Parts: sequence; structure tokens; C-alpha cells
Amino acid sequence: MPIADLNDAERAVAAALAHGREVDLRAGDPAADDPATAASWGPERTVRAEVLAGLLLGGFDEPAAKPGLTLAGARITGVLHLAFAELAFPITFQGCAFDHSPDLYQARTRFLSFSGSLLPGLIASNVQVEGNLRLAGSRVTGEVRLPGGRISGNLVLNGARLSHPSGTAFNGEHLDVAGHLRAQDGFACDGTLVLSSARIGGAVELDRARLNTPGGTALEASNVIVQVGLFARKMEADGEVSVRFARVTGPLTLRGSRIRRPGGLALRATGLNAEAGLFLANLRADGQVRLNRAVIGGTLGLEGARLSAPGGVVLAADGVTVNGSLLAWQGLRTEGEVTLLDATVTGPAHFEGATMVNPGGPALSANGLSVGKVLNLCEGFSARGRIRLTSAQVGSRLCFDDATLEAPGEVALKCWRLTAPELALRTAAPVEGVVELRYARIGVLRDDPAGWPRSMRMDGLSYEVLDPMLPAARRLRWLRTDPDGYLPGAYEQLAAMYRRLGGDADARETLLAGQRRRRAGLPWYARFWGHLQDTTVGYGFRPLRAAGWLLALLAAGTVVFGLDRPPPLKPGEAPPFHPLVYTLDLLLPIIDFGQEKAYNPQGGAQWLAWGLIVAGWVLATTIATGLTRSLRRT
Repeated sequence: MPIADLNDAERAVAAALAHGREVDLRAGDPAADDPATAASWGPERTVRAEVLAGLLLGGFDEPAAKPGLTLAGARITGVLHLAFAELAFPITFQGCAFDHSPDLYQARTRFLSFSGSLLPGLIASNVQVEGNLRLAGSRVTGEVRLPGGRISGNLVLNGARLSHPSGTAFNGEHLDVAGHLRAQDGFACDGTLVLSSARIGGAVELDRARLNTPGGTALEASNVIVQVGLFARKMEADGEVSVRFARVTGPLTLRGSRIRRPGGLALRATGLNAEAGLFLANLRADGQVRLNRAVIGGTLGLEGARLSAPGGVVLAADGVTVNGSLLAWQGLRTEGEVTLLDATVTGPAHFEGATMVNPGGPALSANGLSVGKVLNLCEGFSARGRIRLTSAQVGSRLCFDDATLEAPGEVALKCWRLTAPELALRTAAPVEGVVELRYARIGVLRDDPAGWPRSMRMDGLSYEVLDPMLPAARRLRWLRTDPDGYLPGAYEQLAAMYRRLGGDADARETLLAGQRRRRAGLPWYARFWGHLQDTTVGYGFRPLRAAGWLLALLAAGTVVFGLDRPPPLKPGEAPPFHPLVYTLDLLLPIIDFGQEKAYNPQGGAQWLAWGLIVAGWVLATTIATGLTRSLRRT
């Protein structure tokens, strides 16, 4: 275009371009220089897009030419077409206003900046910038399109305000940034910020960013690869934040952030790989946080977080692997169900002081959970709802000391097939609901008689030691908390522990109590026989009772028959009568002293003789039955 056809602003650009000098068209008044007021700018600040494109694409034949565009305070009218352009020099727009979206599709340049400018959008798919791309402080009212772009430096969005509420505000799908992506210092995005499958060689910095897509996705960063770390501290997001299958070599932190998507997904991190930890401390999430099958290196931090999804799953972490510590303490509060099904934590898992609320449903579902060290649900931990730890494996200690568990009328704590070297169950108050320890394998079980659960199922429970080591008379009340009634294994397990620790008397008392409880559920005739065994020999666990009964009956018979000597059956042939031996002959059904067959008592003595014979048979039978049971249990 001939120079005579250019306005003053365009001539200034033409004169400065070859030498890379700045062209500043600003008035010096911040209010007047605001690109939002560009409609009032006169022709002295107007540059036509077609003129600018012609100048940028023209040749620079001067030997000392160091071309570069630095344009400040200009209004660019028309569409700036630079698609497929090869611009081997930096391009900087500072505080400019564009009437239409610049088109840099497949363009290539050294440096590109729109800092502080106003744009209706930016078309830059597959752009290549051999340096930084800056949109710091800019205002964009349409979509910024950078899919497939390659930036060898940093992508700077600090302080930018992107607005495209009806769809995607920033499209960085498959974007490749060798340096950092910075979107801090007041960055705001009204519309979806897309970083799907992007590769960031440095860090993604979203600290204090404001993302707004109500009911939709605020940040779509699925499959993103970040080398240094993803930092989104104190970020505000109204809409879903998705880092599904993302891979972050460094830490990923949302510490102190707020995500709102009630009734939906607040944070979607399925399959996430955060190699240096995932930090959600003090996070406020209205909606579900999903971490299913994520792999976390180092620490999964949930300290002080507030997660809310009433009536639903608030934290879904099924199959998550934490190669380090799970820190869910220091004021964590969840409303809804927390699921850790088949999760793995190689280090400790801390829930001290956490509060989980899901009345009428599960507060914590951790069936199949594997914890390499301690699992602490203690020291102020509170759960209003069921806790499920079926088939969980704890490497050292499962602790409920000073915890509050409430699930009235339901199974408050379910630990079927739990494996733990130590279980501490000294809760702050008796558990409201049933505690199930069926088939659990515990090394040391520590409890407090004052806080024993009102109802506890123990069928198949095995343990090595109970602490405190109470005498059987007190510990039997613990067994009676089982609502299923008499369970042989529970009594035998307790008796076996007493035997291992040298408490044979307590072991016998335990087994005797078990037989008495068993008797209560038998038919009347079996109960009668049981009472008889109990009275005579204590089911074989009180053998001295048999000797007492024998001596008492022997004394009674000796006295009676000594005073009322029975006549002989065959006078002259009977052996000399001895009342003691005669009574023994009646009482002992197997031994024959020849007295019983030689004498025939009459009247009341006859009834006594028959009674002694019956008593002898009953006594012999109960002794044999009791001893057989005792030997078998020993």
C-alpha cells in the first residue's frame, strides 16, 4: 500500500517496524487509555488491520534492520489476517483494542504479546511461538483458541479476564508449553478453561484464579501432562474441575480453594497420577470429589477440608493408591458418603478429629482398604452414619480411641474379616449401633469396660490378647453383648486366651458360662439335663462337685442303713453287713461289693436304696459327659 494512503498512526508504525521501535499512541490518561473506551478514540489512534498485516508481512531489506512490532494504545479495525504467516521477529500489542478477533492460525513468530489489550477473541490454533505468549491483563470477550499450539517459553495469563459464558473461553487442547502456564494475580475466566491433553514443561499456576461456569465444567484438564506442578491455591471455581487421567510429575495442590457444583461433580480426578502428592487441605467443595483409581505419590492431604454432597457420595476414592500418607485430619468435615473401597495406603492414614456425617447411610465405606501402618479414626473422630471396614488390612494399629460412632438401630461399625495386629476400641462413649467383628483377626484388642458397645457380634473373631486383662467374671459381660446369643467360638476363643496366659480357672469359668448360656436356648427336657449336669459337676468344669455329692449320699446312706439294718435275702448265707460298703454298692453302678444282692431293705429304706441307685447312675453319666466335654475343649 503506498505510503500516501496511510494515516499518521500507520505511518508511525511503518517507520518504526523495521527497527523494532515502540509506537505509543496513548494519551497518558489511564481512563482515556482504557481499551474499553476505544470507540471514542480518534483516527490518530486507529490502525487498519489490513495495513498492519501488509506491513508485518512485507520485506525488510535494510542491512541493519532489526524488525519488531511494539504498538501501544492503538485501535485495530478490521480483521488482522496473519494465518500461516512466518514472522521472524517479536510482536507486542500493549493496551490495544481489536474490533475483530486476530487470526494467527498456523502462524509462526518469535514473541507474541497482547498484554492489557481488549479482544473479541483470538484465533491461534497450531500457532508456534519461539518465546513467550502473553495475554497478561488482557480482556477477551470471546474464545481464545490455541489448540495444538507450541510455545517454547511461557504462556502468561496473569490478570487476564476471559469471558465466553456460552462455551469455551480458553481452548488449549493439545497445547504444548515448554515453560510455565501462569494464570494468577486476578485471572478470571467466565467460561470453560480447556487444557485437555496439553503438555506443560514447567508449572501450571492458577493461584487465586476465578473460574466461572455454573452447572458446567470450569477447568477441563483431562490427560494434561505437567512436569513441575499444578498449583491452584485459593482458586474459586463455580463449575467442575477435571484433572481426569492427568499426570503431574510434581505436586498438585488445591489448598484453600473453593469449588461449587452442588448435585454434581466438583472435582473429577479419576486416574490422576500426582507423583509428588495431592494436596486438598482446606478445600471447600460443594459436590462430589472423585479420585477413583488415582495414584498419589507422597501424601494425599485433606486436612481441614469441607466436602459436601448430602445424601450422596461426597468423596469417591475407590481403588486409589497413596504411596505415602493419607492425612484426613485437623478438622476435615464431610457431608455424604466417603468411599475408599479397595484403596491402598502404603503409610499411615490419619483421621484424627475428622467429622463424617451421613445419617441413615454409610459415613465411611472402606471395604478392602489396605493401610501399611496405622489407621487412626480416633482422638475426636466422629461419624454419624455407618463405618464399613470389611476385609480391611491394617499394618500396625486400627484405633478408635476417643471416637464417637453413631448409627442408631444399624450396624455402626462393620469389621468383617478385618486383619490388624492391634485394635483399640476405647471410644469416647458406647457405640450407638451394632459393632460387627465377625471373623476378624486381631493381635491385641484394647477396650474399656465403661465404653463397651451395647451390641457387638463376635462370631469367628480371633485375638491373641485382650487389654485390660479382666477376670472372666467381668469379661463374660462383654460376650453377652452379642445379640446372636450363644456362639461356641466366642467362649472358646476367650478361654483359649486365658489358658495361654496361665488363667486356667478363668478359662474353665468362661466355658461353664458358655454352656449355661447355651442351655437357655434348648428344649425343656434338654434344659433339665443341662441343669442336672451343672448342679452335679458344672458341665465337667467343676469335678469336685461330684466328690461332694458322692460323700453326701454316702454319709446319708451309711447313717440310715446303720440305724435300720436291712434283712438278708438268705439268712445264714449273707456276708457280714457293713452300712458304708452297702451304700457304696448302691451308688457305684459298675463296682460290685456283694452287699446289694445279699440284703433286702424294707419300707422307707427300700425307697432310699432305689434313690441311691438312680443317683449313682445319674452321677456317673453326668461325670462321664462333663469330663468328655472338658477333655475335648482342652
